[in-house]
Amino acid sequence: MFSNPQLIQFPQHEAIRFNPLADRALMHVQLNWLMFYLPLIGVLGAFYYINSDLWGHLKPYLLVITPVLIITSLFYNVLNVRLQGVAVRAHDIALKKGVIWQKVTILPLARVQHIEIHRGPLERKLGLASLKLYSAGGMSADLQLTGLTHTHCKEIRQFVQNYGIDGSKEQAINHD
Repeated sequence: MFSNPQLIQFPQHEAIRFNPLADRALMHVQLNWLMFYLPLIGVLGAFYYINSDLWGHLKPYLLVITPVLIITSLFYNVLNVRLQGVAVRAHDIALKKGVIWQKVTILPLARVQHIEIHRGPLERKLGLASLKLYSAGGMSADLQLTGLTHTHCKEIRQFVQNYGIDGSKEQAINHD
């Protein structure tokens, strides 16, 4: 017989203990932003040689705005990486991210259909990787974990692949 009792007390996701990202995750984010700012500064330099009259009018503003923009984004990146966290539990994986608007995404392991590990050239150099988890019916990743060590990504992938196969599901990965 089917029964559907009403829940009185809900589980709290605030009680999840999130592990921080890898030590080199901040360096990876900062280097990615640096690769954006270097061409921008190159374009501004070329603009100086192409149209020096307009440059003379914009120079005071650009000399203030550009460093402020770069310094602000560097501090924002530090906060963003420090506030992110990943938790692998017995039956799900949780990701916490966001500085201003904080978001917690929880993906049940029973829903995971496909897992990918991505490593770009910079990530390989820093020993990092990204893990993408896909659930049924989606074209894009439902959960993307970035800023993890390559070893930790492989451990999580193996844990998710073994989920439902063996009976030892009560112990999640503890990675410090």
